[in-house]
Amino acid sequence: MMRLWFAVWMARLAGFFSRLSGRGGSSLPGVVARKLDPQVLSKLVTRLPQGTILVTGTNGKTTTAALTAFLLRNQGYRLVHNRAGANLILGLTATVVQAEKWHLFPRADMALLETDEASMPRASQETHPRAIAVTNFFRDQLDRYGELSTTVDMVQRAILQMDNGGQLILNADDPQVAYVGQGYPHVVYFGLDLEKSIRLARFQDTLDARFCPRCGEPLNYRMRYYAHLGDYYCIGCGWQRPTPDWIVTGWNKEQNIIAVDHKEHRVRLPITMPGIYNVYNLVAAVALAAQLGVEPSTMGESLSHFEPAFGRMESVVMRGHQVWLALVKNPVGFTQVLEAVADDTNQQKWALVIINDRYADGTDVSWLWDVDFEALAPTLRLEQWWVSGIRAYDMAVRLKYAGIADERVHVVRDPSAALEQMINQSPSEVSVWVMPTYTALLEVRQHLTQHHFTRHFREG
Repeated sequence: MMRLWFAVWMARLAGFFSRLSGRGGSSLPGVVARKLDPQVLSKLVTRLPQGTILVTGTNGKTTTAALTAFLLRNQGYRLVHNRAGANLILGLTATVVQAEKWHLFPRADMALLETDEASMPRASQETHPRAIAVTNFFRDQLDRYGELSTTVDMVQRAILQMDNGGQLILNADDPQVAYVGQGYPHVVYFGLDLEKSIRLARFQDTLDARFCPRCGEPLNYRMRYYAHLGDYYCIGCGWQRPTPDWIVTGWNKEQNIIAVDHKEHRVRLPITMPGIYNVYNLVAAVALAAQLGVEPSTMGESLSHFEPAFGRMESVVMRGHQVWLALVKNPVGFTQVLEAVADDTNQQKWALVIINDRYADGTDVSWLWDVDFEALAPTLRLEQWWVSGIRAYDMAVRLKYAGIADERVHVVRDPSAALEQMINQSPSEVSVWVMPTYTALLEVRQHLTQHHFTRHFREG
């Protein structure tokens, strides 16, 4: 017990001085705590009466976890939640260690932890979660994860470490995600069943799961919403999409309402974020929250007050401009953000794309060439493009090959300077879309916070 006590208090002290110095240090307490006591995470979460829940997947885990946390808190649950987004094992440890100021153990009902796919095996081994939710699997940062099969394998290994009787909440519309639930006794599936009148995925979209995970034959689709997500079946072995337990049957874009069916009951829920991928995030959160005890009939009122997690379709007002912050980190995610830009009805739109290649972003930026700029550019109605970041010129070249005229592309490598120049030069009626990679998002958020346009992410 003395070793745990020392590790926790030294970690909290390190976090305090790191924040005092202005460095942030969201993972530093985890580094210190694990150095002093490698079992610190498992020792702390064992005291949580309702255990640990892990949310993972390539895209959408931050928003799904934030939505779930919001629903649980409104139901009266006390949570340990890594809202700052530090989702590697060090960040998870830091979150749990710093959940209290003066008490050794967290005084919470459960831990809800957004978890990086590569950290899933260790996180699950140390926390033995009562539930794991998986949003989707896409190719992402090949320098870190390798091919898609590696990512799937990491999550499958994590599932083996679940608590006895643990629950899986899986995306039925993603073949690779759905298949990890095969043969598992406690699985809840979520998915979509929308009218054919909605705009569907184009054939140019990246397909990261072309083949049946059971027999290897090509998959066929009755409906495909984007990338490889949809209602699929295999003519080789007969395997097909599992029937979703929670299924979105309607989406009114004008009223920002979705209809979700579950066991012959229907709930209508507000959705405040654009894009079909956020429909998936919302139904995933609803399915998970319901499994954890939230009454579906109360969710609509709660969700009407939800504000997006920082940088995930977050809206900020800056000198009269509506600024949308939308993280981009892989081809499918970037393409879906561009789809949301295309859906923006504002007649004047400018964009700032910030590409870094630090470790947290992925050092290989060749993925930019898989983004569907050629097909989407004519639909975006973006008058001006600003590009910034360490790999600003790579992004400028990509736009050139997509057919965007040189005079519409402005290169300013410093993100803060680029944002200021764009805002100062744009008319007041212009809506601004800022699309940064992860470390670039932190830079932009720091600039906005320092100039009092938004609060620090730790403050909500």
